Parts: sequence; structure tokens; C-alpha cells
Amino acid sequence: MKHLLVLAVGLGMLSGVAARGPSRGSLQALFEGHRWFELRDAIGGQTAPALYLGAVASAFNQTSEAEKHLRRAVREAADAEGANDAREALANLYMRLGRSADLVRIIDDALAAAPGRSDLRNALKSFESFRRAPNQTARAGRRRPFQCTVRDDGVRLPLVVNGKSVEWLFDTAFSHSAMSESEARLLGIGLHVGTGAAEDFAGGSTPFRTAVAARVAVGDAELRNVPVLVFPDSQPPWSDEAPGKRGTVALPVVLALEGIRWTRDGTCQTGPSVSRARSADANLAFDGASPLTRVQMSGHHLDFVLDTGNQSGTQLWERFAREFPEVANTGRKATKRLHQIGGSTEQEIVAIPEIILRIGGYDRVLRPANIFSKPVGNDLQHGLLGMDVLSQASEVVLDFRTMSLSAR
Repeated sequence: MKHLLVLAVGLGMLSGVAARGPSRGSLQALFEGHRWFELRDAIGGQTAPALYLGAVASAFNQTSEAEKHLRRAVREAADAEGANDAREALANLYMRLGRSADLVRIIDDALAAAPGRSDLRNALKSFESFRRAPNQTARAGRRRPFQCTVRDDGVRLPLVVNGKSVEWLFDTAFSHSAMSESEARLLGIGLHVGTGAAEDFAGGSTPFRTAVAARVAVGDAELRNVPVLVFPDSQPPWSDEAPGKRGTVALPVVLALEGIRWTRDGTCQTGPSVSRARSADANLAFDGASPLTRVQMSGHHLDFVLDTGNQSGTQLWERFAREFPEVANTGRKATKRLHQIGGSTEQEIVAIPEIILRIGGYDRVLRPANIFSKPVGNDLQHGLLGMDVLSQASEVVLDFRTMSLSAR
């Protein structure tokens, strides 16, 4: 189950605000490379263009600051391309927050400034039906622990959707909660007119339709007006699941509740209070609508997409092979089958016997460590971190208030 790649953070011109401290060139390179941890550190407390300040605030979930800086970046941009860099960052922010109507309006503005861009036309076509939809809201509840299902291949959360009980996979790398067409019928969720296309990190693609789940309860918390994507029944993994299990809880739901904790024995709890981490310990960031986590290998920092819904295991991508050739050269060529949107494919890999990754304060063994080539992955991150590694921990905590992952 993969991230919907409809919108990406813009990679164009800089905001027109004069910069002091770090040079524009160095900040631009970090921005274009999606190096959010390094961009945060390079700016520090110094003055920088509003686009970069907004991008960093968005990456580390400082939503009001992000919106303030990015709107200023739109106003002060030197040209339409620079303004659209900021608008696209806003669009990704609104997507994460479930602010669907705001998402559509910002796409409108971006398309008006650049009417020739087919990616923006496609994004508007995909989400046009959300134009009059209310933004998602959340009521936290008392955040009491509840029973869930934790396995090596994922965490499944009990939900009540429109008054009916279901159990859905928790997938951090999916931009919207999702379900199959038959699941939508079971829950009485009407589908909107129009379709979009979802893509995953392995190059798979499939059409979807949009809808809104009026009420979604997780534990004793409740969300209203949750935007969802609805896929054909033939799409994995829903095609192999029983009714009531043909859905996915995506990042925007848990982000609205500020965090989640799960234990290996099947106890879950939502909310930020489950973590004692400080903001200075942040090892999570958002790259558009995808969460990233920073891990260590032999003293080196690596950035991985955090993907709790991946059914094919942790992956290393071309950036890893490029930056660590001495490790990549210890591997042997092989193939691995990936299960993805659009179907399963056989991919060539380089299989390394094992590597040790320090994740959330603890060392974990990735055995084997598989390096994938394109079309799997991207050039921006070192790889994708899945449940095969996270399931080695007795407790995992995602705290979106302090932007920290711990896995003890």
C-alpha cells in the first residue's frame, strides 16, 4: 500500500525575500533535495526566505507557522513559479491535515498561475469533488488504551465507521484513508463523481474515486468528515481481505490525534502524551504527504520513508547504493516480488547479508538488506522503513507533537 503521488513539494524558484546567514545557494540545494533535517539545521534561528521557513515548519508539523510563512512566500515571490512552489507546499500541508476544501482552493490558485501544467490539472480532477466538503475535525477523547492487532506485516486498528465496526490496516505512507468499493457500500459511504490515479513507490498505478466518511471512531477518539479514497475491489491487499477489513487508516487520521503507540502484545493508544520525547529529539519529518524518519548506520544519518503498511518489507534505494558503495558491493544480485497498487511485480535487487540500523534509540537488524533500483523508490531518500524492522520492537511510539519515533 503506497503513498498517493499526486502532488509533490515544488522544486522551482526561491521566494523573493532577501536572505541573511546561510547562502541562498546552499538553502536552495537542501530545499530541492528535500533535506529537511539539514535545512532546519542550516537555518537555525537566522533569517531566511519565507519559502524555506515555511517548508521547514511544515516538515516538522508546526502548522500555523508553516501556513503563515508559505502564504507570505506566495505574496512575495518574484514570479509565478516561485509562488507555486509555496502553493504546492501548502497543498501538501492541507492534504496531511484533511483540509480537503482548502486543498482544492490552493490547486485552483496554482493552476491559474500556471495553466499549462498537466500535473495540476490532474490533481484538480482527482480532488474536485472535495471542493464543498467540510474539513476533517477530531475530538481526542480520554486517550485510553485499546486492543489492536499487531503482526510482523502491520498494525490493524479497530474502528467504528458510520456506526459499523471494522478493522483496518494502519498505513503511514498513504496520503488518505482508503477502502475498497464493497467496503464503502457496506459502510453506506456514497462515492463522488470523478476519478484520480494513485501511484506507489514501485511504479504501480490504479484509479480511485473520492468520498467522505462522516464519522470515524478510534478508541475513544472521534473524527468527522474524514476524506477517503475508494479503490476497485480487485486491488491488493483488499482483494484478499474479508468484509470489514478492506480498508486502510492513513496518516491524516492519526496525525489529527497527535500520535499513536502500539505494543507487540496488541495494545494501542492514541495521543502525544504517550511519549516523553522532547522537540529537540525530533527524528520524524514530513516530505510532502509522506512521513520520514532519520536513522543511523555506523554513525551516518539516513532518511527513510516511514511505511507501516508496506507488505514487502524494508527497502534500500539508489541513494543508499550511491552513498555507501562499500556496503552495496557486499551484496549479490537476486530478485524479489513486490505486492503493490496495480498488482505484483518481480524486481531485480542487490541483497546484502545484513546491516544494523539504529531506529528510535535502539539497534535493529535488517537481514537481508535489499537494494532496489528504479522504478522502485526515489532519489531523495535512502529507502523505506517497514514493519519487518519495527516489529522487532516491543513498543513503538509515534509522537507528532514532538515529531519523534521511539522503538524500544
